[in-house]
Amino acid sequence: MRARSMMVGMSLLLGCGGAGNEDAGGEGEVFGTGDPVTSTSNGSADGTTGPGTSAATSTSAGPDGTTTPLDDTSSPPIFDVAVETTGVIPGDCCGPADFSYIWIANSTQSTVSKINTRTMIEEGRYATRDTPGNPSRTSVSVDGRAVAVANRYGGIVKIWARPGDCSGLDTSTGAGDIKPWGTDDCVAWYTPFPQAASQRPVAWTTGTLNQATCEWEGQKIWTGEGRGGTSPGMCSDSVVYVHRLDGDTGTIEDTIQIPLGCTTFGWYGGVVDANNDLWLTRLFEGSPGAVRVDYDTLTYETVGPFYGYGITVDHNGRIWGGTGVPGRWDPATATWTTIMGSIQNVGVGLAEDQQARMWVGINGGIQAVDVDTMALLDTVMFAGETIQSKGISVDVDGFIWAVPDSQTRAYKVDPNDLSYQQFNGLVGAYTYSDMTGGALNSVACNPPAG
Repeated sequence: MRARSMMVGMSLLLGCGGAGNEDAGGEGEVFGTGDPVTSTSNGSADGTTGPGTSAATSTSAGPDGTTTPLDDTSSPPIFDVAVETTGVIPGDCCGPADFSYIWIANSTQSTVSKINTRTMIEEGRYATRDTPGNPSRTSVSVDGRAVAVANRYGGIVKIWARPGDCSGLDTSTGAGDIKPWGTDDCVAWYTPFPQAASQRPVAWTTGTLNQATCEWEGQKIWTGEGRGGTSPGMCSDSVVYVHRLDGDTGTIEDTIQIPLGCTTFGWYGGVVDANNDLWLTRLFEGSPGAVRVDYDTLTYETVGPFYGYGITVDHNGRIWGGTGVPGRWDPATATWTTIMGSIQNVGVGLAEDQQARMWVGINGGIQAVDVDTMALLDTVMFAGETIQSKGISVDVDGFIWAVPDSQTRAYKVDPNDLSYQQFNGLVGAYTYSDMTGGALNSVACNPPAG
């Protein structure tokens, strides 16, 4: 690994700074406050099932379309919050996390849901733009304090996870409490990209760790866009763009113009490695299948063969793509290796758990792959589920999350016994990205040697 400031993991201490149909969707219920009901889990390749639990209560919500300019968020919080501890000792910032959220884009509602991964309660829902933006990719900062959300129709928004970081007390409390645009105090900033016809990838960098305080400083946000399209969410141009934003202010600090054709989506997915370099997929754009942008020099290189909807990085620094026959790109050897066997998927996300298993979405469930041997491992099938799991993420406690394509639900899978719980109440949910911060945490805590 190139010389770089030490990157260690996610200490989520408050003040310590966590081709499908892309437009279909419906409404549902919210998990977390109702009576328990029974679900089932499938934790083995032989199809045996075990018990799981979920709970639900009805709610309804929707943005009102108000277009109020965002408040200046440069001032510090205006209220006090309780002090929280993690047990992190100096020099060991990969300590236990005090809080954990998953941020799932409700694409057809143009909102993002903040769901407590431990309680399975949705604690906030936020508009992502003043007009419908069709959000999809969400990226959580390494300290878990904020999420960045990309709108397919252009624009990046940053939202704080904890009230202590917000500019005031007026913030969403759940799915039925979506504040008018520009009025939610936990929306830190919004950066428009008025020329973007397609803006999908978004990924935080770790920033630099202050080991005395376990705070991350100078965090940046990568994004990519394509221009010139006539259909919303699609582009038509001879070049594509990569931008790097200041994570504190949303200011666009760097722009790289890359002479690659943009005929469908331009860029599709993005992930950051242990060097904070950005890796981007180019779905349906032909060769090259991926591009790496160097954090230090802002130069780029084409990568391939590489093919994938979703993209992630494993603990050895290898870049994975998940489509058809998922595979991995090894930067050290410049080789592409596919899994051993076949699985039922078309276009999916993927994420590595804390047991060196890469989880890939399949029809009705998820499939594990050994990150070293590429052999198929366990399969988890969700009872009654007929839709392909698209978004896959692993939270800071090691639980695997799966979000079916453009539906109302998500699943939380126990990494040990592979039982699961179901969350309901999403609206046209569609997310390919590090929506828990688990992948960024992994590369920060476990940077590959060499």
